[in-house]
Amino acid sequence: MVMTSNLSAVADFFIRTSDGNLLGRVISVLLALILFGVVFMLRRRIVSLILRVAKKLAAKAPHADEVIDSFTKPLIALVVSLAVYGAVQTVFWGFETASPKFLQQLLRTAVIVTLTWGLLKASGPAVSAARGEKGVLSETLVVFLSRIIQVVILVLAAVMVMDVFEYDITGIITGLGIVGLAFSLAAQDTASNFIGGVVIVADKPFAVGDWIQTSSLEGVVEDISLRSTRIRTFKDALVVVSNSSLAADEIINWSRMNKRRVEMTLGFTYQTSRETLGKVVEGIRELLKSDENVVGDPTVAFNEFGESSLNVTVSYFLNQTGYADYIRLKEQLNFQIMDLCESLGADFAFPSRTVYLEGGKS
Repeated sequence: MVMTSNLSAVADFFIRTSDGNLLGRVISVLLALILFGVVFMLRRRIVSLILRVAKKLAAKAPHADEVIDSFTKPLIALVVSLAVYGAVQTVFWGFETASPKFLQQLLRTAVIVTLTWGLLKASGPAVSAARGEKGVLSETLVVFLSRIIQVVILVLAAVMVMDVFEYDITGIITGLGIVGLAFSLAAQDTASNFIGGVVIVADKPFAVGDWIQTSSLEGVVEDISLRSTRIRTFKDALVVVSNSSLAADEIINWSRMNKRRVEMTLGFTYQTSRETLGKVVEGIRELLKSDENVVGDPTVAFNEFGESSLNVTVSYFLNQTGYADYIRLKEQLNFQIMDLCESLGADFAFPSRTVYLEGGKS
C-alpha cells in the first residue's frame, strides 16, 4: 500500500508539473528501455527461431546447417542493433522530433557489417557444399575459392557503406583506376603470383597435404594462398614459395604414386657356385611373388660380373607409398632375403682385391 501511494504521488507530481509533453517524454523513454531490454534478453531465442525456420526451408541442401549456423553471431549482433535503433526512434518520437539522418545511416551500416560478417563465415562451408559429397572440387580449390569470395564480399561491403554515407563512388572508382595504373608496374610480381596461384589450382599438380619435390626443396604442402604456397620440409622448416616460381618449376608429386619401386644390387663372392647362385635368384623371385605387398612380377637376375662380386639385380614395387610403411616393408623383405641366402650358403661379397707378388731373384 505504501509503495502504491508513493507511485501515485510521483505520477501526480509529473502530471501537475508537466506542460503536457513531459509525461509523454518520460513514457517514451521507459518504452524505449523496455523495448531494448526485452529484445536484448530474447535475442538468442529470436535468432534461434530464425535459424530453425531457415534450416527447415533448406533441409535438402548439402551442408545447409553449417552454412546457416555461420550466421548465428552476426544475426545476434543485428538483432541488438535493431533493438537499439528502435529504442532511439521511440525516444525521438516521444520528444516529437524526427530522428537524424545519421542514425538511419548507422543502422544501414550495421546491417551491412553484420551480413558481411555472416557471409565471410559462411563462404567456406558454402564452397564446401558446392564441392559435393563426391569431391568434385579439390580441397585446395575450395580454400582458394573461399578466399577469393571473401575478398569480393569485403570490396562490395566497403562500396555499399560508402554509398550509405553518400560518397561519390564514381569518383572513388575513377581514382582507384588511376592509382591502379600508377602501381601496375610495381605490382607485376603480385599479379604474376596470383596468376601462378590460379594455374596451380586449375592444373592441380598438388593439393594441401601432398608430399612434393621441386628443383630446390622437398616437403609437405601446408597452405596455398593467392600469392604464395607454404611447404613444410622434412627438417620441419616452413618455406614460403611464390606461386609464380612454383608454377614455372618442375614438380614431383610423390603422394600420387600408386606404387613405390625398390631397386638394389646384391653381390656374392666368386666362390659361390653356379648352382647356389641359381637357387638364390629363383628363391628371391619366389619370395617376392608370394608377398602380398609386392605389386606385379619382380625382376631378379644374375646381372654382371663385378670387380669383386657376382652381382644380382633385384627390382620390384611395393603397394605402400608412405615413407614409413615403405621402409618398414622393405626392411622385412631384406631380412627374409638375408635368411634365404644364409640357408643356401651364399656369402655376400665385400670390396676386395687380390695382389700377386712376383718372387724376386736373390
